Amino acid sequence: MCKRRNIQREVDQAQYGGNNIPRPTVEPNFYLEDFNLQYLMRRYLPASMHQWADRELTHLGARVAGPIDQRAAYTDGEGQPRLVRYNRRGEEISQIVKNEGYLKTVKEVYGAGIVGYLYREVPELGRKAPYLYSYLQGYLLSESEPGFYCPVTLTLSAAHLIDRYGTPAQKETYLTGLTSLDEETLYEGATWLTERQGGSDVGANLTVATADPEAGPGVYRLTGEKFFASNAGAMVATVLARIHPDRPGTRGLGLFLVPWIKPDGTRNRIYVRRLKEKLGVNAVPSAEVILEEAEGYLIGDPDQGFKYMAEALNISRICNAVAATGIMRRAWYEAFHYARERHAFGRPILQYSMVKQTLAEMLMELEVNTGSTFDMIHLFDKVNSGQAAPEKEVMARMLISLLKYRTGEAAKEMTHQAIETLGGNGYIEEYVTPRLLRDAQVLTVWEGTANILALDLWRVIRKFRADEIFLQVMHREVEGLTHPLSQPFKSDLEGRLRQIRENLTFLKDQPEEILTYHLKPLSDQIVDVYQLVCILKEAEDQAGTDGNGRKFIIAELYRQAHFQSTASDRIRQTRLPDLIHFDDLVDYRKVDVAELQQVKVNTR
Repeated sequence: MCKRRNIQREVDQAQYGGNNIPRPTVEPNFYLEDFNLQYLMRRYLPASMHQWADRELTHLGARVAGPIDQRAAYTDGEGQPRLVRYNRRGEEISQIVKNEGYLKTVKEVYGAGIVGYLYREVPELGRKAPYLYSYLQGYLLSESEPGFYCPVTLTLSAAHLIDRYGTPAQKETYLTGLTSLDEETLYEGATWLTERQGGSDVGANLTVATADPEAGPGVYRLTGEKFFASNAGAMVATVLARIHPDRPGTRGLGLFLVPWIKPDGTRNRIYVRRLKEKLGVNAVPSAEVILEEAEGYLIGDPDQGFKYMAEALNISRICNAVAATGIMRRAWYEAFHYARERHAFGRPILQYSMVKQTLAEMLMELEVNTGSTFDMIHLFDKVNSGQAAPEKEVMARMLISLLKYRTGEAAKEMTHQAIETLGGNGYIEEYVTPRLLRDAQVLTVWEGTANILALDLWRVIRKFRADEIFLQVMHREVEGLTHPLSQPFKSDLEGRLRQIRENLTFLKDQPEEILTYHLKPLSDQIVDVYQLVCILKEAEDQAGTDGNGRKFIIAELYRQAHFQSTASDRIRQTRLPDLIHFDDLVDYRKVDVAELQQVKVNTR
């Protein structure tokens, strides 16, 4: 009699169907495995911070790859924030309950100084950290929990506004809480702009603010609705409300600090109608909030509210770009490790040229978008600290919008490519890839859609002549590329800059309908130039430091993807740099510059 088979036991012992479903990598560290991020840390942080930052980011890299990632999966599925509207006596309490794992992540991340070290000295260094360090942390956090990076973003924005424009009393009470490293004294922040009738048209907001002279100077009562209030329940919300009903648009808006709990310990008159059910980023409680004569404290000049909020919006847009690059890194990481272990038709799928092409393209977009984002952040740090010339301020404002747009679009595409690389398994919620795809979708919506960002680009061009500044700066940067391997790229860059100038001349004479129709393609042309220049500068830096020409290959792949008119231009090419140097690219191996100069990295 034949012995009965136990298929489940065979599966458990990898005796049925082989061992062809890759296991997760053992205890990865997202910082230690990311050689490009380590390079960017050393490139942009002061040398005096390197040893400390390397140690701290290594610690955070282990946490986000391990327990924070596990908590994020639980929060996304079973542990989403929930609203308790009433207590057992039927009283309205609008309490938002978060799971214990999420609260542990709150403690760890804020305790690591992601906000606090911007405003207080790092004990080991005797100095504050620049924004770039916080954004390095945000990149790592976003590989696991981009939903929680939203509350961090809003806390960063609230702290910035109160630090710049708050009264001494507001700073003592609320800035101290927003920048605390201790969960017991920590205040999370929120920014509430959006209303149902306006959306991105903030000038249509109806929430009103009425002065309350009996309560003291600068105290107002706010009444209205915020239709998409992210991080509802946060202790400190910065809120736009109309002080001057007779002034339409954004001119009549003031900025207010609205605490969840008032200084006397009583709850403010803030009520949560419901939490939004969203496609992704489920860690952040997004709500419809009603303000019924809620107590609020005027921040700064009553006529500058929108200007202040626009300034904070730049910080949030940078966070958005950072989150996008973090998601891109995780998507590439998952796709690469899966392809290395998964077999099809007798060999690992990583050995197939089509898979190599996909992974090399993903890696190129990841590396270029990450590098250009941190180059922009380095510029923003100079502007924020008052060390930048006026033209640099204009460049920073322009680039923040452009890179928020580009990175959001790239993150959507890369998470899709990761799922396709994993095939059917990539579509299963037990894997991280569906969550990455869902979380990435919001990055093109938060802080301005592509249309809004393109319109913002044109406002900066019209108001500050940003186009002239950009063209001048980029011409200087292109002329400054001196390495022999950079020279073949110059004709493409100079040609694109001429095209941008010609397009701008044309558009400035067009009616609004035609002008706005072409703004997104114009944005793409501008950001293409900036990103190619950034990756070439990195390539020259590495070539000069240790003779490594690897980033010139990345630059060539970017040129082919963004400067060639169609993909069909490449069909007759047989010398394909992504296949020839695939192992060098994905393993971050040194590629000898002299070798590249002999064969010429590009194939034209």
